[in-house]
Amino acid sequence: MRKQEEPRREILSDRTFMIWMVLLGVAAAGIRFAVAFPHGGFMSDQQLFVDWMEQVRQRGLASVYIEGSSINYPPIFLLLMDLYRAAVGWFGIVPAAGELSFKGVLIVLDLILLAAALPLTRSAGRTRSRLFVLALLALNPALIFGSASWGQVDMLHSMLMAAMLLMLPSLPLLAGVLFALALLSKFQAVTLLAVLGIYFLRRLANRQGIRSLALFAAGFTSIMGVTAVFFAQAGGLQAMVKGAYLSAVGMYPQVTMNAMNIWYYFIGTSPTTPDTTRVFGVLTLRSAGFLLLALFVAFAAVYLWKSRLNASSLLKSAALVNFAFFMLPTEIHERYSVPALVLSIFVCLYDRKWRIPAILLSLSVTANLWMVQAGTIGIYTGLVVVYVNVALLLWMVGSLYRELRQNHRDRRTADDERDLTSVVHGKAQTSGID
Repeated sequence: MRKQEEPRREILSDRTFMIWMVLLGVAAAGIRFAVAFPHGGFMSDQQLFVDWMEQVRQRGLASVYIEGSSINYPPIFLLLMDLYRAAVGWFGIVPAAGELSFKGVLIVLDLILLAAALPLTRSAGRTRSRLFVLALLALNPALIFGSASWGQVDMLHSMLMAAMLLMLPSLPLLAGVLFALALLSKFQAVTLLAVLGIYFLRRLANRQGIRSLALFAAGFTSIMGVTAVFFAQAGGLQAMVKGAYLSAVGMYPQVTMNAMNIWYYFIGTSPTTPDTTRVFGVLTLRSAGFLLLALFVAFAAVYLWKSRLNASSLLKSAALVNFAFFMLPTEIHERYSVPALVLSIFVCLYDRKWRIPAILLSLSVTANLWMVQAGTIGIYTGLVVVYVNVALLLWMVGSLYRELRQNHRDRRTADDERDLTSVVHGKAQTSGID
């Protein structure tokens, strides 16, 4: 790993680091509760979740997809909400949309996930880079707003996706488990398939990845197998797959669902333009968006194929794929940028150049969420966010391209040094014989 990609080795003392961790924990909890109290949030989402919570209580998780209605999230969130409902029920609390009684489950999840970030970042030691990452996760306005104000759960699958990539090089069995849990939390985790595919192909090409792939597959299939059996024994497996993963596809056939991406006036399309509109008489706008995404995924694949297979390159390629997924296809919602944000924050453990972009992305995601929830989306204010997002997407591509070029130069220099050493060694042996 090159010097500029290493964490800053400015080591903090044990006591100083622990003080910072306590302060961050208190601040993270305090700010979330302070935001949750006065802001009702996005009531339609929360009312839907409370209704799902009640449906699970009445019918049970195994049967709720068969007998329930309007459930289009995977089962992990339903399970967590049911456990939360049962826990607060001991105190006579009934969760209600827009109230802390419901948002409590989201705040508790946030705090658990932030605590999980401590072991995930342990390899960086007590460095300022680790402290920066933990602080940006704990105090991030987008993550705070998304749960404590809006009332959504995007941080769950985002952190599982990041954890999976961090564990993949050293603990593939655990990585497989985490990937399964991410998919069972939100279908957007499927974007990591491209990264995983290149990772294992590269390792298999070097005849090093058979054991790693087998362990990953074992972890993944164990969780998915248990889930399939759980729903199948109640006759609800097909209903779960249809409701959680297929029912929402194509539900909003317009170019963007409040996502400040290229379809928000940037290329001349208003948000309500049907994505079935044809361009050049051949492609629909929907197909054009997927083609653009495919180009960026292909670039990320090339980057990963030519880079070292470590946590840094995995996080960078995944961050680009997920941000491209937010920026380029049609029918994208405003919250689909959260995984790219979380992945970009974790990149900062390894590459300081990503710090300012991660902060800017935090602000653009926050602005997008705020405008949607407050109903104050203006064409020109929205376009400011779009321009920032486009610049960040291009910066990610440029950063990965420059890294590829530097890696290529480093390899050529290393090859030249080896060739020179061989020549000198050969001449030395010849002189000895003479």
